[in-house]
Amino acid sequence: MAVQSGGDDEEIGNINITPMVDVILVLLVIFMVTANFLKKESININLPKVAAADPNIAESKQIALTKDGKILFEGNETSLEGMIRILERDAKLQPNMRLTISADEKLPYGRVTEIMGQVRKAGVTRIALSVKK
Repeated sequence: MAVQSGGDDEEIGNINITPMVDVILVLLVIFMVTANFLKKESININLPKVAAADPNIAESKQIALTKDGKILFEGNETSLEGMIRILERDAKLQPNMRLTISADEKLPYGRVTEIMGQVRKAGVTRIALSVKK
């Protein structure tokens, strides 16, 4: 930045901010370009549709059941046994823990109820089903 030189008692008259603006614009462009590459891979689940949904769904732990039978707990693929062990531990630490199950609409209903039963055995009593509004 260019500053008019003078004695210690003189006021600064002009500050050239053009180089700072140039640097900020370059950083903004770099951020905008790299933001597209940082997208997290999403899970493709077709949720069933309903008229009303629970607005507090974000405050709970998440289980996703894909149509090909995979179980994702908090976004990480896991086995049913591994997920139950984690839930048993977490249920002891947080007795009022909420859990939301997102199941693909093509997944057999029996599989969803089986998972819900296992989750209840693990000690989680507050279970919600995720749906599209």
